[in-house]
Amino acid sequence: GINAEYGEFQTFQHYFKRINLSSSMANRGPAYGLTAEVQKKIESQYDVKLEQECKDWISAILGEPFPEGSFHEALKDGTLLCRVMNVICPGSIKKVNTSKMAFKIMENTNFFLTAGQDHLGIPQSELFQTVDLYEGANMTQVLWGLTAVARYARRKNKDLPPLGPDLSARNVRNFDEATLNKGQSIVGMQAGGFKGANQEGMIFGRPRAL
Repeated sequence: GINAEYGEFQTFQHYFKRINLSSSMANRGPAYGLTAEVQKKIESQYDVKLEQECKDWISAILGEPFPEGSFHEALKDGTLLCRVMNVICPGSIKKVNTSKMAFKIMENTNFFLTAGQDHLGIPQSELFQTVDLYEGANMTQVLWGLTAVARYARRKNKDLPPLGPDLSARNVRNFDEATLNKGQSIVGMQAGGFKGANQEGMIFGRPRAL
């Protein structure tokens, strides 16, 4: 009824506010001027080979062929991403929305990104934003975000399929107190030295005329 639809609309507004997006972003028109130039630059960086590698990785994770159609359309509603995350981190996403409403679709993507940060420890800067995928305006960042998920997932479980190079292992070095104290007494070359130095040949200011 009308009340139910109004409730859904209120929830829609609340969700956009929570992720700092306005409802106009879901229906943005064509880009002009500087925005168009930026968009062209983003599109020129798109790596078709990496897209195929991401498709193959998702197929390997799920054990099924990647859906037909464009890469963007296959990922847009977030359900595929949520399934991938639940294979990598079982139970990390409790509920996956099947509604085609815009805020429900974006909520799925947000579930995926949040789980990546919370369960895999991925820095937010290495992922993508919900709107990057929903609008398809920055699919390059989506590709990079997926490779980040794969890298951090492999750190958690080496049996998972790779996508690009693995994260380098941390090499933590521990020194005893005597070694640390010895290092403090060494003067670095950047600090200079006085060995063999003198003022011969040095002139300070102009000579006084008599």
